[in-house]
Amino acid sequence: LVSASDTLPSVWILAILQDFFWSFGIHGASVVGSIARPIWLILLEQNSAAAAAGTSLPAIAAEPFFQWFLYIGGSGCTIGLILSLTFFGKSTYGKTIGRAALVPGIFNINEPIVFGAPIVLNPTLIIPFITTPLVTGTLAWFATSWGLVNRVQLIAPWTLPGPIGAYLATGAD
Repeated sequence: LVSASDTLPSVWILAILQDFFWSFGIHGASVVGSIARPIWLILLEQNSAAAAAGTSLPAIAAEPFFQWFLYIGGSGCTIGLILSLTFFGKSTYGKTIGRAALVPGIFNINEPIVFGAPIVLNPTLIIPFITTPLVTGTLAWFATSWGLVNRVQLIAPWTLPGPIGAYLATGAD
């Protein structure tokens, strides 16, 4: 089960499930994380032990991989939507929501945009909310598997801004 979890299809399945729950207003990270976290922690422990031993890190899909490469700005990778609304929004409502969600979004808190846009129960926004992490996750998977980015080896606090958290979680890469 652990080795099956460290595959790109399993990353896609977990990402789709998490964002599917969010699209109905259910905290997807809590639901999916409660099931996947034990496996993610085993993968992370394998990477941490390998890093301590000075050997190559075996796993890609440990929990920090999701945090720093799939969920930039929170579940659904909403930082792009937040920045778009803030700086390019045409309606007063969109600009206001974007500005209200900007600072929390930098720190991976996206409830203001999820419930304020709203993404919840909104088919127009649910589609990119589900597909964007699939794209970022796929790109990150290949960048990691090709050695362009180090594999994650520790848990950085989830409220760090994305680039800082990713830098720390990958062992300062």
